[in-house]
Amino acid sequence: MKNIGSQSDLDRELVSAGSRLVVVDFFATWCGPCKTLAPILEDLEKKHTSTVFAKVDVDNARDCSQSQNVTAMPTIIFFKNRSEVGRVVGADVGKIKSLIKTYEGGSSFSGSGQTLGGSSSGSSSHTTSTSNKSAGNMDNVPYHLRLLTALGHLSAGVYNLCLRCVQSLAFVATSAKTGLIGDDSNREVKTVESPGGSCQIQVRLPDGTTVRGDFEPEHKLQQVHNFVQANLDARSIKAPGFVIMTNFPKMEYGGDALQLTLQDAKLTPRAQLIVKT
Repeated sequence: MKNIGSQSDLDRELVSAGSRLVVVDFFATWCGPCKTLAPILEDLEKKHTSTVFAKVDVDNARDCSQSQNVTAMPTIIFFKNRSEVGRVVGADVGKIKSLIKTYEGGSSFSGSGQTLGGSSSGSSSHTTSTSNKSAGNMDNVPYHLRLLTALGHLSAGVYNLCLRCVQSLAFVATSAKTGLIGDDSNREVKTVESPGGSCQIQVRLPDGTTVRGDFEPEHKLQQVHNFVQANLDARSIKAPGFVIMTNFPKMEYGGDALQLTLQDAKLTPRAQLIVKT
C-alpha cells in the first residue's frame, strides 16, 4: 500500500488514479483495530489489482486527516474520479468489501458489442434474456433454502449490531475509568491557580485526578507545563521528566515544543491534556 504523507500527496495520487477506485486507510500506530485491519487491506490490494490502495498515518499527516475530517481510527475513505464516494469508520471488513465491489466496476468494459458483418441486437437480446432468467432464479429455490438464506442475512445484521454495541460500551467504560468522560468534580482538587484567560485547559495527572486552568491564546506551553508542575508538587506526585500530550491527535509537548503558544499548538479555545511520565 502506498504511503501518503500529506494532503498534497493524496491530491497527486487521486489525479494519477484517474477513473480508478482509490481506497485510503487513515490509521494510527497506537490503534489496535488499525493493526488488525492492515493485513486484511493488504490481501484485498492483491485481489483487486485495478483498485489503488493507500494509507495515511494520522499522526504524521495531520493536514491530510484534518482536511478529510477524520475523527476516529481506522477510517477508510473511498474516492472515485477525485471525489469521495464512501466512508467506513471502524474495522468493518464486510462493508469495506461491499464498497470496493460497488465502485470498482467502473474499470470493467460493458456494452452490447457487435461482430464483424453482424448485428448487436442478437447479443443484446441474449443478454436481456439471461438477465431475466437470472432474476427469477430465486423463485425456483426450495422454500427451506430461501428461509435459511434470509436467516443468515438476519444473523449477520444482528451480529454486527451487537458488536457495535459492545464496542461502544467498551469505549464508555474505558473513558470513564481514565477520566475522559463522566463527572470529575468529586475527584478534582484545584490547589494552584492558573494565570487566567479565555482558553480552558484540563490536565489529567498520573494519579487520575484532573486540574483545570485558564490561559490566554498567546501563553506558551511552558506556562501550562509550569502550572502542571505546581499542582504535582502540591499533591506530592512524583513525575520526573514528565511531558504533556494530547490523546488525539497524539502529540507530545516537551523541550523546544514548550515554546509554542496555545494558539500555534491549536489548543484553543479548550483542550484536554495528559501527563506522560
